[in-house]
Amino acid sequence: MLFDEIKIGQMTLKNRVVLAPMGTTTDVTNSFNMRDVNYYGERAKGGVGLVLTGAVVSSTEFEPAPCQKLINTKDVYMLHMIAERVHCYGAKFGIQLSPGIGRMNWIDPYTAPYSASPCPNYYKPELICRELPTDGVKRLVKSMGASAKLAMDAGVDIIEIHAYGGYLIDQFSSAKWNKRTDEYGGSLENRQRFLMEIVDEVRTACGKDYPIAIKLTLDSVDDDERPMEEGVALIQSLADSGKVDLIHFGRGAYSCRWRMVSSVYQPYGFDLEAADIVRKAAGKVPIMAHGKLNHADVAKRALQEGKLDLIAIGHGLIADPHWANKIKKGKEEEVVPCVGCGECHFNAMKGHARPCAVNPLSMHENEYELTPAKENKKILVIGGGAGGMKAAVTAAQRGFDAVLWEREDALGGNLAAAGGPGYKTDVMDYVNYMIRQVEKYKIPVELNKEATIEEIKKFAPDFVVIAAGAEPIVIPVPGADKSHVVTAVSVLRKKAEVGQRVAIIGGGDVGCELAVDLSMSGKDVTVVEMQTDILKNGARFVANDQNIRYLVENCGAKILCETGLTEVLDDGILVKQDGKIQKIECDSVVFAAGFRPNQELYQAVKAANIECVQVGDNIKPGKIIDAVHQAYHYIRVLEYI
Repeated sequence: MLFDEIKIGQMTLKNRVVLAPMGTTTDVTNSFNMRDVNYYGERAKGGVGLVLTGAVVSSTEFEPAPCQKLINTKDVYMLHMIAERVHCYGAKFGIQLSPGIGRMNWIDPYTAPYSASPCPNYYKPELICRELPTDGVKRLVKSMGASAKLAMDAGVDIIEIHAYGGYLIDQFSSAKWNKRTDEYGGSLENRQRFLMEIVDEVRTACGKDYPIAIKLTLDSVDDDERPMEEGVALIQSLADSGKVDLIHFGRGAYSCRWRMVSSVYQPYGFDLEAADIVRKAAGKVPIMAHGKLNHADVAKRALQEGKLDLIAIGHGLIADPHWANKIKKGKEEEVVPCVGCGECHFNAMKGHARPCAVNPLSMHENEYELTPAKENKKILVIGGGAGGMKAAVTAAQRGFDAVLWEREDALGGNLAAAGGPGYKTDVMDYVNYMIRQVEKYKIPVELNKEATIEEIKKFAPDFVVIAAGAEPIVIPVPGADKSHVVTAVSVLRKKAEVGQRVAIIGGGDVGCELAVDLSMSGKDVTVVEMQTDILKNGARFVANDQNIRYLVENCGAKILCETGLTEVLDDGILVKQDGKIQKIECDSVVFAAGFRPNQELYQAVKAANIECVQVGDNIKPGKIIDAVHQAYHYIRVLEYI
């Protein structure tokens, strides 16, 4: 069913796979550009049936554009080019149209934005939003119709009205934010009026046969912005109107962002549990959902069981734009897995072109392609983690002779440790994918191989990539060398076992993830962290941050912050908190206190006048995106280093 045709109104899609709408700003002018043409075109080339952009605003009267805009004919030129490119591959093209983001505005941190009613700005609560005047609301409705007509004339096949995620339309429909006393406030019917008038305006502007979709929030889950009964009533109203051709639903709020935008910790297809509710409310109107549906078995089952009509994939199609074609051809093992890191969203919010940790070509589709090697080189890669495997595979793809040395008995390195918890299968999927790639390109691998400068000289490589990672830090307190003291990496890689009572030293990502994993398996866990809070070891995507905090808070582990380890005993540890020493009884002590790179080998290779580079954690402990991108680009431009 995944590759069966489907009709959305009068529009026929060649299959059920949709590039989900995601934030799209790639230009300081808030216009589409050639990066967008190439980005969306690549996903169409990859086999999806429908390409959707992220939010495109119809007006800048009340707020600066936070994303692309479609206000007049000057904004049409590049939009038309995207439509042409997408159509070349038999896919349809749609834009997600929005009247604005209201209280969620982050573009201007000094001016109170407009919203349905006075309420705190999300990012700066001290800024109290101004209430949109009634005549201003009506102008925004008109702007949505005008922009929809511009889109249709540009070759856009469907409009998805953005009524989701706590943005402006959602603020109007939520009793939490809407305290208006005019025709747009009060009863649920009045709070829905803004959306219903937009639907009417778009329908009037584009005609009775033009497809209209709505993306909306079913419920806000752990927040009081949207009770489910109101979400159901809204879907029923839209379905009963007969003016909507597709309902795209999601769940969550910014306070539980990981229910809106998938995190690495979420299970596959996490919104499918609500699909039956939406199906009943929507009646005969087709429905679509998103949320880690880039697992073909999950997507196919959702269609077969009648839970969904369309499968929206976001981050998974950033990681691998050719997901659809690979699945259709039975090449599922060739799909590049999304690791759930959220670097795409995290960096886009900082104003960067949307990068992907595992796809260096994202937003650089025509810029960073590999070329055949100009001359053969023997490349030695030391370390079989994320950076090492990527370097070796990229070298083989270019036609170099690559050899990979790994000191452990298996590939994966610290990346395999990161994928160790049972709820982080996304990361382990990528580890296994990269191992298959090493095998596919027949790269010679030597396991249990300790690289020394003597061995390297004997091998006589033309170029060396040192991706030897970083070593776990063990704090040198008395007793740290006892037999029941291990590192988090060894536990996560199943190379060390722990007892029933476990003390984890360090409350960063690794310590918290391990604490949840062990707690879920029934262990009694205490986390000891010197800083004022857990997870202060670096910036991360907000959905991942919120989700791991939620898991830590609910797993039963005991968290001791502003607490330092002073000694390891045979039956516990001594810690210092508020100037006082206390004993914590435990059977095992696990260090998750960070990592330290050992650069002696790199310095020795340089001193031997052998051309070399470092990648990933061997430079400094970092993220998957650092290791993968460094490895890819060093090999891509090897002749110019």
